[in-house]
Amino acid sequence: MTTPQPPTRDQPPADPNRYWVQQSEAAPPTTPSLPGHQQPPQPPRPGDGRPRRPTITEAAQSIKPGDFLTFHQAPCARTGLLTGIGAGAAVGGIRWIMGLPIPRAANWAVGAGALGAIAQYEYCQLKRMQEREKVKRVVEVYAAKQAREKREKYEEEKRERERLEREEEERNKKRWFW
Repeated sequence: MTTPQPPTRDQPPADPNRYWVQQSEAAPPTTPSLPGHQQPPQPPRPGDGRPRRPTITEAAQSIKPGDFLTFHQAPCARTGLLTGIGAGAAVGGIRWIMGLPIPRAANWAVGAGALGAIAQYEYCQLKRMQEREKVKRVVEVYAAKQAREKREKYEEEKRERERLEREEEERNKKRWFW
């Protein structure tokens, strides 16, 4: 098995935000078939007609070690994590003050933290989706307005040209007869 070579100066990193994760242009190294070693499923053939559903093992294999260093940079992750920490601390503290033993209060804190983080993350994603739709609508309206203004300007210029041509024709007619 060969290890991929680091990129040269001519070959930029695959992802500029994650310079430590590199992709080589060479074919991926092949692993010999071992008993009990499962090869990843092949992509669907074009003639199949139906999309193949991803599996949990494929999802787990897609996680790279560098992802753990950058997951906080994902949109909405920071607010979700901070909300989860706050919710977990508040619920755990209140449950402990109410008389639960520390391990049970900690269980409540972890559960509330996870629930709060997930809820905030999903709420943030919903807001982002709504904002994208608004921007898309604004761009469509702006493009339509620009097209309408361009069409009106063209029609006005066309009317002006026709008017000038008629005036020129009238002047020319007068010259013939006078």
